Amino acid sequence: MASTPVVSSLQEHVSFLLHEVETHCHLVELFFTSSSTALLSSIRGRRGYVQALREKADIETARLLERRKTNTTFHAQVSGMHALVIALEMLTKYCFDCIREGTLDEPYKHPTGQECRKLVKRIRRALRLVKVGVSDNRRRTGIKLGRRTHKLLSSYNELQALTLRAKFDLSDDQLRAAILSNVSLKRLIEQLGVVAEALIKADLGQVATLQNYPHLLDSATNLNYDLRDLKVRRLALTRSGSAIAAITHKDESGNDVLAVYKEGDRSKIEEEVAGVNQWRDIDPRLAPSVLCQTGTSQINGKSDDSNEQSSLLIEHIPGKTLEALLLAGDQGGTQAALKALFKTLNQTWKVSLTPESCSANFMGQLQKRIGDSRKVHPEFFKDEERICGYTSLSFDELVRRVAIQEAQWRAPFSVLTHGDFNVDNLIYDDAEKRVYFIDLHRASYFDYVQDLSVLMVSIYRLQVLSGETRTQMMESAKEVYRFGRRFAARQQDVTFEVRLAAGLARSFATSTRFIFDKKLASRMHLRARYLLERLAKLSPEQYSPEENTSEQAQTFTLPLKELYVE
Repeated sequence: MASTPVVSSLQEHVSFLLHEVETHCHLVELFFTSSSTALLSSIRGRRGYVQALREKADIETARLLERRKTNTTFHAQVSGMHALVIALEMLTKYCFDCIREGTLDEPYKHPTGQECRKLVKRIRRALRLVKVGVSDNRRRTGIKLGRRTHKLLSSYNELQALTLRAKFDLSDDQLRAAILSNVSLKRLIEQLGVVAEALIKADLGQVATLQNYPHLLDSATNLNYDLRDLKVRRLALTRSGSAIAAITHKDESGNDVLAVYKEGDRSKIEEEVAGVNQWRDIDPRLAPSVLCQTGTSQINGKSDDSNEQSSLLIEHIPGKTLEALLLAGDQGGTQAALKALFKTLNQTWKVSLTPESCSANFMGQLQKRIGDSRKVHPEFFKDEERICGYTSLSFDELVRRVAIQEAQWRAPFSVLTHGDFNVDNLIYDDAEKRVYFIDLHRASYFDYVQDLSVLMVSIYRLQVLSGETRTQMMESAKEVYRFGRRFAARQQDVTFEVRLAAGLARSFATSTRFIFDKKLASRMHLRARYLLERLAKLSPEQYSPEENTSEQAQTFTLPLKELYVE
């Protein structure tokens, strides 16, 4: 793939860096041959030049991307080339480490110096491959380099074993220096894999990696296209690390998405397929269809079991997420989406309803997840305090007390739930007036209050903190509550409100781990604590065996006004 004249301005810096990496590798070769301490100062003196090249590349990248749209081929090429610059700079660092770690004040001969030298020589040959392919054959060069990296790592394992066999001929310091120098050599080889990925990204986009390249090839084949004719554009960055990308044709504007590509841990992908099938069994129109699924990645013809990645090719659903509608302040679109959502949930919950009772165990969920929130906002979690005779219980004590009572608040039935019912997992198609569910890897038969509480808090935590848009968000969350209350009344679910309070407390508290804005995070944590304090005061003594819960739990009313007012 020939580079554009604009992007080629970055290639000048890449070429200079490649020359410098070769020089660094040559110095490493000399070190493994001679173990000369003088080489440390020689390689250290070149670090300033490498830093200057990197800074020039940073400036050029910023200039090229200034006022440029993301998710374009140009942006992907520039970003990929810049990633290549960073990867090459790291190669020089590991070259420096090879010499620094292996240098001792006393003269000694590295026990496997000749084998190390040969390995570095092979690395230099691999870098010459990059010099040839960086302009016109980035993707092919990246694949070749990835294969060479795996062969070099196999050779390294043999080399390290030889070093350890020589331990009786070396002092402790000499053996330690030899092993650490070898480890730096391993890091140097592994970094070649990063260089290979940068080359692939410069051609296909940021989603492409050495591991998922075979998956992308399979996806293109299933769409009856050659991968060279397609663009892979990132759609989202998930908290789990999964890549989600749109696959479009290069000759088109990019608005017509052929399919959505999603990759991640194999178990999560399999769970998502199962979740999609569960929802489509209820109604095929509720979730996008799975076009194909691939297994673990194949590198050099072998399964990479150490990185069990899998991928999906999913039908593209037109429309906007509920999150996008809320953030845009689109009141009409939001109301239409909620109306369609409530209609869909009514139908699916009725169809999937089973008489088996269940417990969401919200306090157990909270205890499991609260550690991350504690790390991000440690100041929220104080010990018990006494002020003028009033005792303010610690957060953990409140959770413990509510957990004891929660065992009585079982849902009287189970329905098919989404499991991750956030505003970015609901898509509204205005043309069809329908709502679709995505990211279904946690779908299961469970307490419907779980989905409602997650949705209400995901609306609250949207980072628009004031104004008309914020007011509309709060009203939308209240509508979700009112819908849930109506459904509960029809199903004679007498503990709906108390379970929703526990679910909201759980989600308000644990969601602060995603919020660095102290003002918003504090609001959320205080709401969680307020709900826990209300729940902890309920008396478990007036227990009703017929209803399997206490009278106070049945008459509990969610303090909605206090929760959703700004």
